[in-house]
Amino acid sequence: MSTAVGLGTKGMPSDDRRQEILAAALREFADRGFGATSMASIAARAGISKALVYQHFTSKEQLHADCLADIGEPLLTRMDQEMGSDAEPFTMPGKALHGIFETLGPDRCAWRVIHDPSAPDTGPSGELTSAYRDRIATHATAGVGRFLHALGDTDEHDIDALSRIWTATVDAIMAWAREHPEESAEDLTRRFTRLIDSVFSIGSTR
Repeated sequence: MSTAVGLGTKGMPSDDRRQEILAAALREFADRGFGATSMASIAARAGISKALVYQHFTSKEQLHADCLADIGEPLLTRMDQEMGSDAEPFTMPGKALHGIFETLGPDRCAWRVIHDPSAPDTGPSGELTSAYRDRIATHATAGVGRFLHALGDTDEHDIDALSRIWTATVDAIMAWAREHPEESAEDLTRRFTRLIDSVFSIGSTR
């Protein structure tokens, strides 16, 4: 008996199966890192055979690159919007975080995939990883620069130092947010905007 066109095994449409595999792979890459993840572990998380994974993806590297593209493009597009030239300097930290929270959704594991130290540094996957990290870093530097300029600080070393602090802070925020999936994007934005205002004492200047 032949399988209907466009359907995978057990009658699941091929596109749906592919998305199922991508979702499982994203969580494996986030939990274990690229280096410790295997096609077998991805198949196990998806509840399918490794052979079926290979029907949709030729290698772990291709699967990783496709995961990156699926999460990276929407995330960076949203950050482009939130960090536009018309954004008020003191609202930018909250706007940037809200864009990240809302785009990544309740799981938020995608942030770890982009910043995974074991990710490839060559090939399509490595190129995407480098490109997304560079774009995120560019947003951090530009946002911090506008923030400090509004406070009268134009020192380039200050901008560089605070950009690195901000990047590390966002990593810590995303780790906390991932541990609290019950908090919505709005909840998280309110929480961390309040904390940022307290730390930098900028609330009264808005």
